[in-house]
Amino acid sequence: MVWAADVGGRVGKLDKSGKPEITASWNVKLDGKPCKISFSRDSMHVYVDDVDTECTAYITDEGFDLDLLFGIEDHRFHIYSDVEGNEMTNYLFIDDACVTQQKVKNCVSKHRASKS
Repeated sequence: MVWAADVGGRVGKLDKSGKPEITASWNVKLDGKPCKISFSRDSMHVYVDDVDTECTAYITDEGFDLDLLFGIEDHRFHIYSDVEGNEMTNYLFIDDACVTQQKVKNCVSKHRASKS
């Protein structure tokens, strides 16, 4: 295994110094080196070690699902953010394997959870 992850952040604004609002943040070990991956759902920006990183964004389900794709060294990263009702789940994939997820409840959303 070339990576390991733990949740390293929370939903919410960092501060009023102009830094972006971070939706989720993870601390990962990539090839044995620590790396912090964060993203802002509002701006669709990804930050690697607090540096804005180029990514490709796909928005689906009327704007309630978000896929962010990017690379670091020889690794493929994918952040998937899903909103259902008042709950948001953010997933981090490295090289096509889901390494962690973060669930947030009581989100403000007009998206309705599907009824079973």
